[in-house]
Amino acid sequence: MSITKNAVTPSQKMAGGIAVPRMLQISALFVLFLASIPLGYLLLRAIASGFAAASAVLLREKTVSTLITTVGLAILVALFSAMIGISSAWLIQRTNLPSPGLFLVLGTLALAVPSYVSTYAWIALIPSFAGFAAAVFILSLTTAPYVLLAALASLRRIDATQEESARASGLTASQVARRVIWPQSRPAIFASLLLVMLYVLSDFGAVSLLRVDTFTRVVHTMYKATFDRSAAAVVALILVLLAAILIYVEYKARGSAVAAKSGLGSIRSATRIDLGFKKYLAASYLLIIAIASLGVPIYVLITRFVSVAAEINVSNLVSATIATVSAALSGALLAMLFAIPLGILAARYSGRLSRYAEFGILLTHALPGVVIGLALVALGSRLGFLYQSLPLLAFSYAVLFLAKAVGSIRTSIARVPRVYDDISRSLGNNNWQTIRKITIPIAAPGVITGFLLVLLTAMKELPATLMLRPTGFDTLAIEIWTQTSISQYGQAAPYALILVLVAATPTYLLSRPDRAQSSESRENMTL
Repeated sequence: MSITKNAVTPSQKMAGGIAVPRMLQISALFVLFLASIPLGYLLLRAIASGFAAASAVLLREKTVSTLITTVGLAILVALFSAMIGISSAWLIQRTNLPSPGLFLVLGTLALAVPSYVSTYAWIALIPSFAGFAAAVFILSLTTAPYVLLAALASLRRIDATQEESARASGLTASQVARRVIWPQSRPAIFASLLLVMLYVLSDFGAVSLLRVDTFTRVVHTMYKATFDRSAAAVVALILVLLAAILIYVEYKARGSAVAAKSGLGSIRSATRIDLGFKKYLAASYLLIIAIASLGVPIYVLITRFVSVAAEINVSNLVSATIATVSAALSGALLAMLFAIPLGILAARYSGRLSRYAEFGILLTHALPGVVIGLALVALGSRLGFLYQSLPLLAFSYAVLFLAKAVGSIRTSIARVPRVYDDISRSLGNNNWQTIRKITIPIAAPGVITGFLLVLLTAMKELPATLMLRPTGFDTLAIEIWTQTSISQYGQAAPYALILVLVAATPTYLLSRPDRAQSSESRENMTL
């Protein structure tokens, strides 16, 4: 008996009655295999020294103190970023705040300032700026925009009719917020807080400059200080375990999304609350946040840039800019290529493979760049043609930022009505033809948004770039790190300023005021 091309084979998994295309399964599994290379390297290194040696590393006092510092930093940063992000989103979206579009742009542009550049600026301004509290301050400012964008996207999707009905039934304003607004906002906000905590776990530049011993700094020091890297791999596995716990807790805590709209028609925005004179206090609050996260770095960079203008090596500055853009473009394109099968799988085919893929992607996202860099150094040293090459550097970016790419593609494809898929199949197209001809073209704007987000993040990447860049291939991040590590803050300013300006372009495109009514770009930035 012959099998038609649309028939379901035993190897195909069923998702809601729709077979997962074999090619999609193979592509997704292949990408997951590539993304798991760094984790596999960690496991091999960790078991190389045996159980006794691993236990000794885990139980020593330094490991315990580092665990407390890392977990405490992640929790405090998540709390403060939630306070800043949620309050900012509420003021921008739900009140008569003066120039809300301006404050949205200012809040979003903070994403263009890498944590190590912000740290550099504050240290240049206040030389004694260092320690745990300083790290909480810097990382909270750096990550708050993720929560802001998630909360803002959620508020934009809530139909005012639901809130009006709740108030008409006798609920107070606080009860409406607790029973109507929060359940619908919770999934996106919890997802953004997960990324905030994963960001803290993997941050290297800020904690190194501030001399805070988190796992990323300790792992980097251990790798540089000793030839035996097994102990460092054991410590890095603690970081992976922390990430796995965070992912599980977030999955359980966020619950199921509540429909943001009932009935037919478009979503109607809620009436803005009149704050009266307090709107100027609210504007002052947002302005203080913008000054701390964006104003201080820009001020320090410009003043230091002017002070060393005569000493600037224009040729080095131009070559570092070109290197930054070329490496980031290569990595972003590769990340989107890898993310397409995983994003389609997550959006269209719920099942065991989809759940495992989501967990694996988020787990990989939590790995610090130094770990991924060292894993790929080990791989490149065995494959001479890849060692210290641009393709290997681009691959490291693709693995590091795969979660962001998959998030954007998943969100974009999930917004494509499934009825289009049904129509395509009724016309004789199989599942793969439907994906290629219908789903991806319609989702293209959101995919482009995800590409811009990955491009922005790749421009700022430091530890993986330090370890994998080709000889003489110095990006802006490398130049900044080289100068600040020897306290040459004035010489680092031109490179830091150009990096912020270059990174500001995709950031502005993601948040520009003329897209204020579209929540898709903001949601993509938090996934």
